[in-house]
Amino acid sequence: MCRDSHAAPDRGAPIPYLIKLFQKNYTPMTVITEIYNNLPHTPGLTTAWGFACLIHDAGILFDTGGDGAILLSNMERLGIDPIEIRGVVLSHDHWDHTGGLSAFLEVSQEIEVFVHDTFSEETLDLIRTYTRPQIITGWTEITENIFSTGPMDGETAEQSLAVRTGDGFFIITGCAHPHISRIIAAVQRHGEVWGAMGGFHSVSDEDISALGQLWYFSASHCTDRSDLLKARYPETFAPGGAGRIHRI
Repeated sequence: MCRDSHAAPDRGAPIPYLIKLFQKNYTPMTVITEIYNNLPHTPGLTTAWGFACLIHDAGILFDTGGDGAILLSNMERLGIDPIEIRGVVLSHDHWDHTGGLSAFLEVSQEIEVFVHDTFSEETLDLIRTYTRPQIITGWTEITENIFSTGPMDGETAEQSLAVRTGDGFFIITGCAHPHISRIIAAVQRHGEVWGAMGGFHSVSDEDISALGQLWYFSASHCTDRSDLLKARYPETFAPGGAGRIHRI
């Protein structure tokens, strides 16, 4: 796991993001890699329905995709050592976000797993086989500058992550079942929000408006109306996919 602050961004990164990235005094502080996605980005990786990404600097794996073999295979191809990962945050208790958990825990060491109280006993018992689950009930700093929103109600209760940077918060979602506009509003109670990535699921008109206030967002996985988002915000929209790297 490494951070290359001088590496060029992915081809197709939106213009405001490029401007920020190459400002004279700007150094990206956090690198996030999408390990598991049903959408392709980097050749050689396996795509399958689900989502997982790694916040490298913090050693935090967010979700585990739907299949452990694919998760571990993509990690290997990306040069990611599971032993270096120190924590797992699960957004919600759907198979396409928790399906790789067992295989990952088999090869990890001294890991913390952060869930919330809507997770099933089946999932909690699986975690207890390896470690004590950490139950998140509200806004919580999981590690330095990385916060959980806590479970938010919606079609499915879900927690998202908010990474604090020098310019404000960058949000990472699994499916955004509570709606990305509500997640943005919740994080804005703690500071400015400038970007977001992950699955945005059922995108409402309110979601479209809220995403329009960001200067960078990357939609993938379960996001509907992606074509509309790309057409509406061509300078700030970036498609996500397996292997995509975000430097924030």
